[in-house]
Amino acid sequence: MNIDKIIQILIIIIVFIIIIIAIRQVISEKKEKRISFYSLEPLKDNSVPLSDKIIKLYLSFIQKSRKIVLKSNYFKKKSRRYEKYIKYKHRDNIVAIDFITNKFIIMLLFVLLAVISSIFTTGINMLMLLLDAILGYYLLDIFLYFYYKRQTKLIENELLRSIIVMNNAFKSGKSTLQALKIASLELPEPISDEFKKMYLDMKYGLSIDTVFDRFAKRVNLEEAVYVSSSLTILNKTGGNIVEVFSSIERTLFDKKKLNEELKNISASPNMIVKVLFIIPIVFTLIIYILNPSYFAPLFSSTLGYMIIGIIVLMFIIYILLLKRITRIDI
Repeated sequence: MNIDKIIQILIIIIVFIIIIIAIRQVISEKKEKRISFYSLEPLKDNSVPLSDKIIKLYLSFIQKSRKIVLKSNYFKKKSRRYEKYIKYKHRDNIVAIDFITNKFIIMLLFVLLAVISSIFTTGINMLMLLLDAILGYYLLDIFLYFYYKRQTKLIENELLRSIIVMNNAFKSGKSTLQALKIASLELPEPISDEFKKMYLDMKYGLSIDTVFDRFAKRVNLEEAVYVSSSLTILNKTGGNIVEVFSSIERTLFDKKKLNEELKNISASPNMIVKVLFIIPIVFTLIIYILNPSYFAPLFSSTLGYMIIGIIVLMFIIYILLLKRITRIDI
């Protein structure tokens, strides 16, 4: 028997066993939940769910693998940019270098999947393995980019509220440290997490302007930079912190009100951009459905691929121009 056939059969058997174990685990958990409704719970349940065990094993593996990555000074410097992604509650278990370690693990998984896929198809292609390795390495960065955008948007929406909470705390005679603690308890995620970090920074002896400056660099928001600049001026020139926060509150409120008005004004242009973006794609799909061989010449020669590249480039320029024309700056 061919060695490739043996490997294929072994992989199929292993995958089949994993699926059976997973199904059994899911069924047993469902039965346990159903029966637990009619049974008495023990005073103390020390059992750990399978998912928690897997996560614990994975984190343990990451901590061991971390030592290998830490040997490289390049990756040490590179890992600093991931510090902003570490949540306050995970600060004791996760360090920035763990993100680099995770990137390597994902890359190896992608390469392994590509090798397994190649065994079942045409054979191992080194170029495809390289592309899979690159994609696997940067996949976490892509996820973190969109995650960071979403988190900063939520922080931006709650920043005015956080300033109001702190200002009210100052008016009631609370100290800066107490105001930060109140804000961290009253505000929702993810901005409460940032205030917990600021509270911790102040406990370590940093000044309020330095704390907010670090916050502004983490979230990269114009409003946060404005707050940081105002507090830096206050720290250098002196003044009443209640008056400064009241001024910041008024400024952020006016800006938020203006942004809401601009959003209403730009609603129609944005809809036009979306329609103009969809129309070329819809027409292309309609032509392909009516005549599937219509675009075949483009995929049968080098010139055809060049034309596709030019079309894609022109479409990108077209979208950028539409967004530029309809954009309203404050």
